[in-house]
Amino acid sequence: MTNNELIESLAEDLRLTHGCHTAILYGSRARDDWEAMSDIDVIAFRDAGDHQRVASRWNGVFLDLFIHSTNDEADPGWIRINGGRILFQKDGFGDKVLDDVKALFDAGPEDVPTTELQVRKIWAEKMLERAAKGDVEGNFRLHWLLFALLEDYFAVRRNWYLGPKQSFRRLRETTETHFSIFETALKPGASLDAVREVIGVTFEGV
Repeated sequence: MTNNELIESLAEDLRLTHGCHTAILYGSRARDDWEAMSDIDVIAFRDAGDHQRVASRWNGVFLDLFIHSTNDEADPGWIRINGGRILFQKDGFGDKVLDDVKALFDAGPEDVPTTELQVRKIWAEKMLERAAKGDVEGNFRLHWLLFALLEDYFAVRRNWYLGPKQSFRRLRETTETHFSIFETALKPGASLDAVREVIGVTFEGV
């Protein structure tokens, strides 16, 4: 089944099985930079029924589906659907959702107070010290730290964090040296000094 056939089949299922009047495809399959293992990411709306999250394997691929009420309003959690593609809609509802999301996106995230950023920086340094133990807990803390640092990197710069794929792409396009620092630290067996360098660039100017 081709990608277009998958999406068309899903649209029909959303109408008939879930009673949705609007559905918006987002993520890699909407941007058309998907790979064979990429999820199908969809947000859909219906007039009746509870909110629903569907995460399952569907026709051989992973489906990540969020079903909302018609009355729900866009919030920062919907930023991920910015630039999405409408699969079907009722009375321009999907266009309105995307317009509202774009307005949120263009406004940018709220500033993180400097005091909070300073706390996060201290936390990162503490986590790195504990990671130096090299035991199972230390290794866990090292992975936790690396995960948090990517999100903090964008928070410090008052940019939306849009998940690893888009974030690393943006990092590579805008600041190649910082991308290389993250890339080095994320390689298996990377040194703690490499991670310390990530902390430095993440909280640059804090």
